[in-house]
Amino acid sequence: MAWFQGLDGTTLVVAISVLMFIEETGVPLPFAPGDLVLAIAGIAVAGGRVNPVLLVVAVSISITVGAIIGRAAAELLGWDRLMRIAQPLHARGPLERAAGLLQRGGWRTVFTARLIPGLRVYTTQVAGVSRVPFRTFVAGLLPANAVYIAAFVGLGAAFGRPILALIQLAEHQFLLALLILVPLVGMFLLTRAPARRILASLEAAGWTGPLRFSLDSVGVVLILGCLGLNFAGHAVVVAFGLPLFLDSIGTVLAGVVAGPWVGGSVGFISNLVSSNTVDPVAAPYGIVSFAVGFAAGLSRYLNWQKRGTGWLALWLVTVAIASLVSTPLNFLINGGKSSVAFGDSIYAALTSAHLPRIIAAFVGEVAVDLPDKLLTVVAALLIAQGLQQRRTTAAPADLDLGEAFTFVIRSDRWVRKLLAGAACLLFIWLIVPFLLLVGYIVEIARRVRSGAHELPPWDHPWRNIKDGFKVLAALFIWTLPSALLGIPAAIVDAAVSEGSRQALGGSISAVAAIVAALGSGWGLMVVLLEPAIISQYMDRGFRGALNVAAVIRRVRVNLALSIVVGALVVVLSTIGLIGLAALAIGVLVTFPYASYVGAYLIGRYAHLTGPPALRTEAVDR
Repeated sequence: MAWFQGLDGTTLVVAISVLMFIEETGVPLPFAPGDLVLAIAGIAVAGGRVNPVLLVVAVSISITVGAIIGRAAAELLGWDRLMRIAQPLHARGPLERAAGLLQRGGWRTVFTARLIPGLRVYTTQVAGVSRVPFRTFVAGLLPANAVYIAAFVGLGAAFGRPILALIQLAEHQFLLALLILVPLVGMFLLTRAPARRILASLEAAGWTGPLRFSLDSVGVVLILGCLGLNFAGHAVVVAFGLPLFLDSIGTVLAGVVAGPWVGGSVGFISNLVSSNTVDPVAAPYGIVSFAVGFAAGLSRYLNWQKRGTGWLALWLVTVAIASLVSTPLNFLINGGKSSVAFGDSIYAALTSAHLPRIIAAFVGEVAVDLPDKLLTVVAALLIAQGLQQRRTTAAPADLDLGEAFTFVIRSDRWVRKLLAGAACLLFIWLIVPFLLLVGYIVEIARRVRSGAHELPPWDHPWRNIKDGFKVLAALFIWTLPSALLGIPAAIVDAAVSEGSRQALGGSISAVAAIVAALGSGWGLMVVLLEPAIISQYMDRGFRGALNVAAVIRRVRVNLALSIVVGALVVVLSTIGLIGLAALAIGVLVTFPYASYVGAYLIGRYAHLTGPPALRTEAVDR
């Protein structure tokens, strides 16, 4: 649009008038349709570049004269020759539609046809070959021109100022966008063939899709070791202020050794642990860790850990994932900063150089992720090389997330059942509806455990209320130690003045903080044990849900399955509550749906980890 801004008022009026005249005579101008030309004229009016009266008069004359000449030329050609010309231009259909309208006769028909989008110029040509009287044609042409010019010039004038501002902004950013777009297109063209080979390798390895997976049982030492590596690495960074993250070594190790879902779940849980201890803002970045762990798990199928090029590829992939996912989170949480001094200094320097903030934030994030993920991948793969090959001691557990996410909408009368959950949530403040909803979720899990594949009816409200009360009571008892361990820290925090804190002594404050951290850790563990606790309730009732030894035994049946299902239930609950941020009423739909999907996963978990006798239980008890 630079040529447009460079024209002065008179030149621009002449150019617009000439273009409109040429189009009205019947010469097609696909690069400059009349509607767009008049809208540009309106933008020029809004920008103060042309005299509006002069513009309207000149355009009115050019359109009227051009239409009269176009009618005369069509009259000389005749219908047959006009059709032969229109055929290669794909204009035969519009001409026939215009002819059908003009058969009614009268100036009103000409007026109407001239205002129909796509038929304006064709109406002129059909009027010529149909020998519509000149006075009739002009009588319909003039008022139609007035409406047409007023509509599109007014439209351009109304939105002219924001459009001009957008044009000005685009001129400043065009070169930068081009510099970014060209490498991306080149990267896409270069990686198409390798991407196809990677997908073929994944399929040959038996990985048929991210929604269907098989989990081998993994040892508790591996899981705890991976969590410890993540926590220790990030704690060192926080303590010494290093320009790194170092919170993904265990995540990558778990992915390479145990597969994508275990790796992603370990990463997500690690962030929850860090959020409750050394880094309060770590929890939202759990999605980044999950993505990194999942990618590392996929590399296991490609045998990247066995060759140098694979190590390099895994490093670059983890850098790309971490940077792309973290950048928008940085804007939501910290104004674009990564909370690492080195990356933040790069971000500040680039923004002061008037680089777009999103690009500056991305570059700052990449500057930290490049060395961080290099150390992470090298350390994780070196540890993986030193681990002995593990023999599988238990049968793998197969889960189909596609079934979990779609069984709701495949159920009979699923909309009513979803709305019933929404109604319970709407009246949650009455307590009883919430108990009813929790009990219904337990009923879904119970049916799925027994082999059902659809939502149960809401036909046992009293039983659901009792189930909801008992499950919530059991979970409350499980989380009670967490609340008790947090009391000392609350007492210390109650000392508002600095003098009171000093009077308590630094050692007392430190001990209270450690006890509170233990309480937070216990609360996190209970959240992850929720599938096992609810499964015990379905099998053994309220006392079974409080049997710590039985819950631990169920978790150990397949530790990987327990970790993945526990993490997914937490993620689903979070996704369900996102409806609150998006739209107040959105949570009334998202939370019940996410809860139903979580109930399906708990039901499948109960089936896979329960005694064989329970697995053949009938659907209707």
